[in-house]
Amino acid sequence: MFSKFKYLFGILVWMISSCKQGKGAICNDGWRSHSTGSGTCSWHDGVDHYLDPNEIDVGKTLLLIIVVVIIGFVMNVMGRNN
Repeated sequence: MFSKFKYLFGILVWMISSCKQGKGAICNDGWRSHSTGSGTCSWHDGVDHYLDPNEIDVGKTLLLIIVVVIIGFVMNVMGRNN
């Protein structure tokens, strides 16, 4: 049973590390641009701020944690029934 949770923990760590926001910029009108070069957001009133490519997206991370916990719970219940 411990090996199941160890496996799920490994998957969770991998999934969280893949929840990075990525590079790009947020324009002044709220538009998301994947560009970082010259002319980024030129049609959207300029750049409000650039995204940190190493920053973790909190919403995606919380969603993944909830999904993994539910899967772990279901696996635990199914293991008891067998």
